[in-house]
Amino acid sequence: MKHVHCEGAPRDLGQDQGRQLRDEIRAAVGADTPWSRLLAHRPDAATTTLHRDLRRYFPHQAEWLESMARAAGVPQRSLLRALLADATPVAPVALGFRGEAGVRIAIPVPPRAIVRTLRPEGRFASVEVSRPTATSPIAGVNEAGLVVAVVPRHLSPSRFCAPVWLFARDCLDRFENVEPALEWCLSRPAAVGGALLLADASGALVGVDASAPARRTLAASGEWLALGAAAREPPALPKTEQLADAEEMDSALAATLASLAPTPGVSLLVDPIGRRLRVSGDGWVAFEAESVSA
Repeated sequence: MKHVHCEGAPRDLGQDQGRQLRDEIRAAVGADTPWSRLLAHRPDAATTTLHRDLRRYFPHQAEWLESMARAAGVPQRSLLRALLADATPVAPVALGFRGEAGVRIAIPVPPRAIVRTLRPEGRFASVEVSRPTATSPIAGVNEAGLVVAVVPRHLSPSRFCAPVWLFARDCLDRFENVEPALEWCLSRPAAVGGALLLADASGALVGVDASAPARRTLAASGEWLALGAAAREPPALPKTEQLADAEEMDSALAATLASLAPTPGVSLLVDPIGRRLRVSGDGWVAFEAESVSA
Protein backbone atom coordinates (compact mmCIF):
# COMPACT_ATOMS: atom_id res chain seq x y z
CA MET A 1 0.00 0.00 0.00
CA LYS A 2 1.43 3.37 -1.01
CA HIS A 3 2.57 5.63 1.84
CA VAL A 4 2.62 9.42 1.46
CA HIS A 5 3.69 12.23 3.78
CA CYS A 6 1.96 15.63 3.92
CA GLU A 7 3.03 18.59 6.02
CA GLY A 8 2.16 22.24 6.63
CA ALA A 9 -0.88 24.49 6.22
CA PRO A 10 -4.04 23.09 4.53
CA ARG A 11 -2.96 24.30 1.08
CA ASP A 12 0.44 22.59 1.61
CA LEU A 13 -1.23 19.34 2.67
CA GLY A 14 -3.35 19.39 -0.47
CA GLN A 15 -0.37 20.18 -2.67
CA ASP A 16 1.67 17.35 -1.14
CA GLN A 17 -1.17 14.85 -1.56
CA GLY A 18 -2.00 15.96 -5.11
CA ARG A 19 1.63 15.86 -6.20
CA GLN A 20 2.47 12.48 -4.64
CA LEU A 21 -0.78 10.81 -5.72
CA ARG A 22 -1.29 12.53 -9.07
CA ASP A 23 -1.65 9.28 -11.03
CA GLU A 24 -3.91 7.66 -8.41
CA ILE A 25 -6.17 10.73 -8.19
CA ARG A 26 -6.48 11.08 -11.96
CA ALA A 27 -7.32 7.39 -12.28
CA ALA A 28 -9.88 7.57 -9.47
CA VAL A 29 -11.82 10.42 -11.10
CA GLY A 30 -11.33 9.17 -14.66
CA ALA A 31 -9.56 12.39 -15.59
CA ASP A 32 -8.49 11.17 -19.01
CA THR A 33 -11.83 9.76 -20.18
CA PRO A 34 -14.04 11.75 -22.60
CA TRP A 35 -17.08 11.46 -20.31
CA SER A 36 -15.15 12.78 -17.32
CA ARG A 37 -13.82 15.72 -19.31
CA LEU A 38 -17.37 16.52 -20.42
CA LEU A 39 -18.64 16.52 -16.82
CA ALA A 40 -15.58 18.13 -15.25
CA HIS A 41 -16.79 21.72 -15.21
CA ARG A 42 -20.55 21.16 -15.53
CA PRO A 43 -22.30 22.52 -12.43
CA ASP A 44 -24.81 20.40 -10.55
CA ALA A 45 -26.81 21.01 -7.38
CA ALA A 46 -25.11 18.37 -5.23
CA THR A 47 -21.51 19.47 -5.77
CA THR A 48 -22.45 23.16 -5.64
CA THR A 49 -24.09 22.66 -2.24
CA LEU A 50 -21.21 20.48 -1.04
CA HIS A 51 -18.68 23.13 -2.03
CA ARG A 52 -20.70 25.74 -0.14
CA ASP A 53 -20.82 23.58 2.99
CA LEU A 54 -17.10 22.82 2.84
CA ARG A 55 -16.17 26.48 2.61
CA ARG A 56 -18.55 27.40 5.42
CA TYR A 57 -18.16 24.53 7.92
CA PHE A 58 -14.91 22.77 6.87
CA PRO A 59 -12.76 25.66 5.57
CA HIS A 60 -9.42 23.89 6.06
CA GLN A 61 -10.63 20.87 4.10
CA ALA A 62 -12.03 23.14 1.38
CA GLU A 63 -8.61 24.79 1.00
CA TRP A 64 -6.92 21.38 1.03
CA LEU A 65 -9.25 20.06 -1.69
CA GLU A 66 -8.71 23.08 -3.92
CA SER A 67 -4.92 22.79 -3.64
CA MET A 68 -5.02 19.03 -4.22
CA ALA A 69 -7.05 19.50 -7.41
CA ARG A 70 -4.51 21.99 -8.77
CA ALA A 71 -1.53 19.78 -7.91
CA ALA A 72 -3.13 16.68 -9.47
CA GLY A 73 -4.31 18.57 -12.55
CA VAL A 74 -7.98 17.72 -12.13
CA PRO A 75 -11.07 19.95 -11.80
CA GLN A 76 -12.12 20.57 -8.21
CA ARG A 77 -15.64 19.47 -9.09
CA SER A 78 -14.28 16.00 -9.90
CA LEU A 79 -12.97 15.68 -6.33
CA LEU A 80 -16.30 16.90 -4.96
CA ARG A 81 -18.08 14.18 -6.93
CA ALA A 82 -15.60 11.62 -5.61
CA LEU A 83 -16.36 12.74 -2.06
CA LEU A 84 -20.09 12.19 -2.60
CA ALA A 85 -19.40 8.81 -4.21
CA ASP A 86 -17.54 7.72 -1.06
CA ALA A 87 -20.94 7.36 0.61
CA THR A 88 -21.10 3.83 -0.81
CA PRO A 89 -19.35 1.61 1.77
CA VAL A 90 -17.09 -1.29 0.86
CA ALA A 91 -18.25 -3.28 3.89
CA PRO A 92 -20.56 -1.41 6.25
CA VAL A 93 -19.04 -2.42 9.57
CA ALA A 94 -16.55 -1.25 12.18
CA LEU A 95 -15.54 -2.99 15.40
CA GLY A 96 -14.09 -1.60 18.61
CA PHE A 97 -12.66 -3.61 21.51
CA ARG A 98 -11.17 -2.69 24.89
CA GLY A 99 -9.79 -5.15 27.39
CA GLU A 100 -6.76 -6.04 29.45
CA ALA A 101 -4.79 -6.75 26.27
CA GLY A 102 -5.40 -3.22 24.95
CA VAL A 103 -7.75 -1.17 22.77
CA ARG A 104 -8.31 -1.74 19.06
CA ILE A 105 -10.48 -0.47 16.22
CA ALA A 106 -10.98 -2.74 13.19
CA ILE A 107 -12.43 -1.61 9.86
CA PRO A 108 -12.32 -2.84 6.23
CA VAL A 109 -10.06 -1.00 3.78
CA PRO A 110 -11.45 -0.11 0.32
CA PRO A 111 -9.48 -0.87 -2.85
CA ARG A 112 -6.73 1.58 -3.83
CA ALA A 113 -6.52 3.09 -0.34
CA ILE A 114 -3.27 4.69 0.79
CA VAL A 115 -1.45 5.22 4.11
CA ARG A 116 -0.98 8.92 4.85
CA THR A 117 1.19 10.53 7.51
CA LEU A 118 0.19 14.10 8.34
CA ARG A 119 1.93 16.90 10.19
CA PRO A 120 -0.57 19.78 9.98
CA GLU A 121 0.71 23.20 10.95
CA GLY A 122 -0.17 23.90 14.60
CA ARG A 123 -2.23 20.71 14.97
CA PHE A 124 -1.79 17.07 15.96
CA ALA A 125 0.25 14.78 13.72
CA SER A 126 -1.49 11.57 12.67
CA VAL A 127 -1.16 8.41 10.61
CA GLU A 128 -4.20 7.36 8.61
CA VAL A 129 -5.64 5.20 5.88
CA SER A 130 -7.45 7.25 3.26
CA ARG A 131 -8.75 7.25 -0.29
CA PRO A 132 -6.36 9.07 -2.65
CA THR A 133 -8.96 11.74 -3.46
CA ALA A 134 -10.05 12.43 0.13
CA THR A 135 -9.11 15.05 2.72
CA SER A 136 -10.62 13.03 5.59
CA PRO A 137 -9.47 9.47 6.37
CA ILE A 138 -11.28 6.16 6.55
CA ALA A 139 -9.58 5.71 9.92
CA GLY A 140 -6.58 7.10 11.73
CA VAL A 141 -4.85 7.82 15.04
CA ASN A 142 -3.18 11.03 16.12
CA GLU A 143 -0.10 11.54 18.27
CA ALA A 144 -2.26 12.04 21.38
CA GLY A 145 -3.87 8.60 20.94
CA LEU A 146 -7.30 9.62 19.59
CA VAL A 147 -8.70 7.19 17.00
CA VAL A 148 -11.53 7.97 14.58
CA ALA A 149 -12.99 5.49 12.08
CA VAL A 150 -15.90 6.06 9.69
CA VAL A 151 -18.75 3.90 8.44
CA PRO A 152 -20.14 5.59 5.31
CA ARG A 153 -23.81 5.45 4.31
CA HIS A 154 -25.81 6.92 1.48
CA LEU A 155 -26.66 10.50 2.36
CA SER A 156 -30.28 11.51 2.92
CA PRO A 157 -31.60 14.83 1.58
CA SER A 158 -31.29 17.60 4.17
CA ARG A 159 -30.25 21.22 4.42
CA PHE A 160 -26.58 20.16 4.58
CA CYS A 161 -24.58 18.19 2.04
CA ALA A 162 -21.15 17.68 3.64
CA PRO A 163 -20.79 14.07 4.88
CA VAL A 164 -20.48 13.45 8.61
CA TRP A 165 -17.25 11.49 8.11
CA LEU A 166 -15.42 14.75 7.41
CA PHE A 167 -15.43 15.09 11.21
CA ALA A 168 -12.69 12.42 11.29
CA ARG A 169 -10.23 14.98 9.89
CA ASP A 170 -11.37 17.71 12.29
CA CYS A 171 -11.14 15.47 15.35
CA LEU A 172 -7.70 14.04 14.57
CA ASP A 173 -6.43 17.58 13.99
CA ARG A 174 -7.87 19.08 17.17
CA PHE A 175 -8.48 16.69 20.03
CA GLU A 176 -6.55 14.47 22.45
CA ASN A 177 -9.39 12.28 23.69
CA VAL A 178 -12.93 11.10 23.01
CA GLU A 179 -14.95 13.58 25.11
CA PRO A 180 -14.38 16.81 23.11
CA ALA A 181 -14.30 14.87 19.82
CA LEU A 182 -17.70 13.36 20.61
CA GLU A 183 -19.15 16.78 21.41
CA TRP A 184 -17.81 18.12 18.10
CA CYS A 185 -19.31 15.23 16.11
CA LEU A 186 -22.72 15.61 17.77
CA SER A 187 -23.06 19.37 17.36
CA ARG A 188 -21.51 20.46 14.05
CA PRO A 189 -23.54 20.76 10.80
CA ALA A 190 -23.38 17.84 8.36
CA ALA A 191 -25.60 15.68 6.15
CA VAL A 192 -27.71 12.82 7.49
CA GLY A 193 -26.12 9.41 6.99
CA GLY A 194 -23.18 7.37 8.28
CA ALA A 195 -21.53 6.66 11.61
CA LEU A 196 -18.26 7.27 13.44
CA LEU A 197 -16.32 5.15 15.91
CA LEU A 198 -14.12 6.98 18.46
CA ALA A 199 -11.53 5.61 20.89
CA ASP A 200 -8.56 6.91 22.85
CA ALA A 201 -5.58 5.71 24.83
CA SER A 202 -7.51 5.81 28.13
CA GLY A 203 -9.84 3.05 26.88
CA ALA A 204 -12.80 5.28 26.03
CA LEU A 205 -14.87 3.76 23.21
CA VAL A 206 -18.03 5.36 21.73
CA GLY A 207 -19.91 5.61 18.47
CA VAL A 208 -21.88 8.36 16.74
CA ASP A 209 -24.99 7.37 14.77
CA ALA A 210 -25.82 10.00 12.13
CA SER A 211 -28.59 8.05 10.39
CA ALA A 212 -31.22 10.58 11.58
CA PRO A 213 -31.26 14.39 11.82
CA ALA A 214 -30.68 14.13 15.58
CA ARG A 215 -27.38 12.30 16.00
CA ARG A 216 -26.99 9.99 18.98
CA THR A 217 -24.19 8.48 21.01
CA LEU A 218 -23.66 4.72 20.87
CA ALA A 219 -22.18 3.14 23.99
CA ALA A 220 -20.03 0.02 24.06
CA SER A 221 -21.63 -3.20 25.22
CA GLY A 222 -19.07 -4.40 27.74
CA GLU A 223 -15.76 -4.62 25.91
CA TRP A 224 -17.24 -4.41 22.39
CA LEU A 225 -18.81 -1.78 20.15
CA ALA A 226 -19.99 -2.80 16.67
CA LEU A 227 -21.27 -0.32 14.08
CA GLY A 228 -22.97 -0.86 10.74
CA ALA A 229 -24.16 -4.32 9.73
CA ALA A 230 -22.67 -5.72 12.93
CA ALA A 231 -24.91 -3.46 15.01
CA ARG A 232 -28.05 -4.87 13.36
CA GLU A 233 -26.87 -8.48 13.42
CA PRO A 234 -24.40 -8.85 16.32
CA PRO A 235 -21.45 -11.01 15.26
CA ALA A 236 -20.16 -14.00 17.18
CA LEU A 237 -17.51 -12.14 19.14
CA PRO A 238 -14.66 -13.97 20.88
CA LYS A 239 -14.93 -14.26 24.66
CA THR A 240 -12.80 -11.69 26.42
CA GLU A 241 -10.94 -14.35 28.40
CA GLN A 242 -9.78 -15.84 25.08
CA LEU A 243 -7.93 -12.61 24.25
CA ALA A 244 -5.01 -13.13 26.60
CA ASP A 245 -2.52 -10.92 24.80
CA ALA A 246 -2.32 -8.30 22.04
CA GLU A 247 -1.45 -10.80 19.32
CA GLU A 248 -4.51 -12.96 20.08
CA MET A 249 -6.69 -9.84 20.26
CA ASP A 250 -5.49 -8.62 16.86
CA SER A 251 -6.04 -12.02 15.24
CA ALA A 252 -9.52 -12.36 16.72
CA LEU A 253 -10.56 -8.88 15.60
CA ALA A 254 -9.29 -9.40 12.06
CA ALA A 255 -11.03 -12.78 11.82
CA THR A 256 -14.32 -11.38 13.16
CA LEU A 257 -14.19 -8.47 10.73
CA ALA A 258 -13.49 -10.84 7.83
CA SER A 259 -16.52 -12.93 8.78
CA LEU A 260 -18.75 -9.87 8.46
CA ALA A 261 -17.42 -8.61 5.12
CA PRO A 262 -19.44 -9.56 2.01
CA THR A 263 -16.23 -10.45 0.16
CA PRO A 264 -12.70 -11.17 1.43
CA GLY A 265 -10.65 -8.01 1.63
CA VAL A 266 -8.05 -6.02 3.48
CA SER A 267 -8.58 -5.06 7.12
CA LEU A 268 -7.16 -2.24 9.19
CA LEU A 269 -6.35 -2.36 12.92
CA VAL A 270 -5.78 0.88 14.83
CA ASP A 271 -4.12 1.01 18.26
CA PRO A 272 -4.67 4.23 20.26
CA ILE A 273 -2.25 3.28 23.06
CA GLY A 274 0.61 2.63 20.64
CA ARG A 275 -0.44 5.52 18.36
CA ARG A 276 -0.14 3.18 15.38
CA LEU A 277 -2.06 1.26 12.73
CA ARG A 278 -1.58 -1.90 10.70
CA VAL A 279 -3.05 -2.95 7.38
CA SER A 280 -3.39 -6.74 7.13
CA GLY A 281 -0.22 -8.28 5.75
CA ASP A 282 1.94 -5.31 6.72
CA GLY A 283 3.75 -4.21 9.88
CA TRP A 284 2.67 -1.54 12.33
CA VAL A 285 3.12 2.09 11.27
CA ALA A 286 3.31 4.78 13.98
CA PHE A 287 2.20 8.39 13.60
CA GLU A 288 5.73 9.57 13.00
CA ALA A 289 5.88 7.29 9.94
CA GLU A 290 8.32 4.85 11.53
CA SER A 291 7.70 1.12 11.39
CA VAL A 292 7.60 -0.50 14.81
CA SER A 293 7.38 -4.11 15.90
CA ALA A 294 4.06 -5.67 16.88
